[in-house]
Amino acid sequence: MKNLNHSSFFLSLILILQFSPLQSAELDDTKAALLDALPSDQRENVLEKMRQSDALDQEIDDAFEEPKTMAERAPKKVRTPKEEAEYKIRSKNWIFGYELFTMSPTTFAPATDIPIPSDYVLGPGDQLKIDIFGGRNSTTSNAISRNGTVRIPLLGPVNVAGLTLIEAKKIIERKVREGALGSEAYVTLGKLRSITIYILGNAYKPGAYTISSLSTITNALFVSGGVDEQGSVRNIQIKRKGETVHTFDLYDLLLAGDTSNDIRLQQGDTIFVPILSKTARVQGAFKRPSLFEVKDSDKIKDLMQYAGGFSLDSTNKPNLELSRISVRDQVRRRIVFQVDNNTLLNSKVLNGDSLVAQSSSSTRNGWVELKGEFSYPGIYTIKPGDTILDVINRAGGFTPEAYPFGANFTRKSVATQQKLSFERSADFLEGAIADSLISGSIGNLTSDAFAPVSALIARLRELSPPGRQVVEINPLKLKSDPVLNLGLEDQDVIYVPRRPYSVTVVGEVLNASTHTYRSGLSVEDFIQSAGGYRDSADKKGVFLILPNGESQEVNQEGFFGRLAGSNQELIPGCTIVVPRDPTPFNWLVAAKTITPVLAESATVIATIIALTDDNN
Repeated sequence: MKNLNHSSFFLSLILILQFSPLQSAELDDTKAALLDALPSDQRENVLEKMRQSDALDQEIDDAFEEPKTMAERAPKKVRTPKEEAEYKIRSKNWIFGYELFTMSPTTFAPATDIPIPSDYVLGPGDQLKIDIFGGRNSTTSNAISRNGTVRIPLLGPVNVAGLTLIEAKKIIERKVREGALGSEAYVTLGKLRSITIYILGNAYKPGAYTISSLSTITNALFVSGGVDEQGSVRNIQIKRKGETVHTFDLYDLLLAGDTSNDIRLQQGDTIFVPILSKTARVQGAFKRPSLFEVKDSDKIKDLMQYAGGFSLDSTNKPNLELSRISVRDQVRRRIVFQVDNNTLLNSKVLNGDSLVAQSSSSTRNGWVELKGEFSYPGIYTIKPGDTILDVINRAGGFTPEAYPFGANFTRKSVATQQKLSFERSADFLEGAIADSLISGSIGNLTSDAFAPVSALIARLRELSPPGRQVVEINPLKLKSDPVLNLGLEDQDVIYVPRRPYSVTVVGEVLNASTHTYRSGLSVEDFIQSAGGYRDSADKKGVFLILPNGESQEVNQEGFFGRLAGSNQELIPGCTIVVPRDPTPFNWLVAAKTITPVLAESATVIATIIALTDDNN
């Protein structure tokens, strides 16, 4: 009975401890008391088994989870037009190749995700895993000792330091066959030894790094973040025992895919990144315009090769303009020459040179998309000078069901400007909140008063304007008045709907919806058909969006040439917009500016809805 109780106690202990923290220091009072009740030898055995289990679990975790040793230098985000302009200014003087290094280290852990080549040379610290099977069965993982040997179970040490992995395999396999008859050996490389190298000079993060013994120059540069803005990428020096043993040019890798100079590093090596000495800029009609680092031996034709040659915007033999600082009087001069001028093409590039390839407007092209009621809708290529009338004629004109007055013309550059306007409005509102807080005009308002403004700011930042522009596309009017015949830009879209028979009501109504047009019904009639006004509606600010995109306030001169009002008669295809009442924003210092912002956002939302309905 006593033995049974003891066994039950021991079983309970195992069940309690098997999912517990595995170090005695982490045991709670209950588990510690159970352990203390055991004889000392059993207690040590249990703790040892717990440690072994912990080691096994850790080995499994390590096998399936690689440590994160790199992180992006800065989180990527969508830049506003203002931020994009600032980025272009800041990056203007970054040399080609600098942005390749977009990662920076989070730890100094060695890089282990590198394939092991067959000619890898073994050294002290490398771990060999030796599996013996056949007459004898055993598995062992031993590190190569400092004297260069690795121990084979029952057969003694074997000297493998300085041998390649293939050579070491052959020696160990032969020794097992000779020393253990009927047995074979399978040898693999386990953990790699780590080496310490130094990255100094104009590096992104200078210092000492522990890396894998397989690492090459580029591996080390990537895990350390590369070079800084003033660092050279074409004269990276490898120093060993105080002497420069190798010079690495990153352009060989980037522009030619040549990895022959990307040598493997050794213990104690120093990667020294010197400061930039010579640069030259390539601009204009080149495929890869940028600022390039140049060497003393580089020629003008080499610089053109770095830039990828001429782009489609250039002619077959474009004019080239070389701008350089005169060595004698330090004055910048310009030289215009042809691409077949071998004398200049073979001249040396000087520090500060700027090479420009002139583009030709005759080679530029783009496309526009015609959708809806065209005789032949689709994608049409355009060249500089093409107009709306030109592309309408090429599409065969309109179908009999077309409604040119309701045409939707969208342009990317307009969308960009509209988005910029929204961003400015959001910034302005945030500034208005700050002014109100500083001036004390918020009075006894609670945090709920900020909710409408916060929602408006969020909406302004989230909206993606379609870029609609009011244009005339009636061919008769375009022919009679050339001023109305707008020139086209790349990626313009023209949509011509069928004649509409509906009116849409959006904004602060109970049920934003589209209604069948009926002659004689007024603005007020359609608003009531949509459920009437919400409590948050601005009844005095109601306006119309006409089928061609123009806006018209209901309480002003109507488009029929008479006084308009809520009883104003409509035409098919109109959108009635009921904006939000600005009263909740009266506490703002700039409350008077809220009304146009609300109207602008309501207009864009209504336009998006109209475009969506038309395209469906």
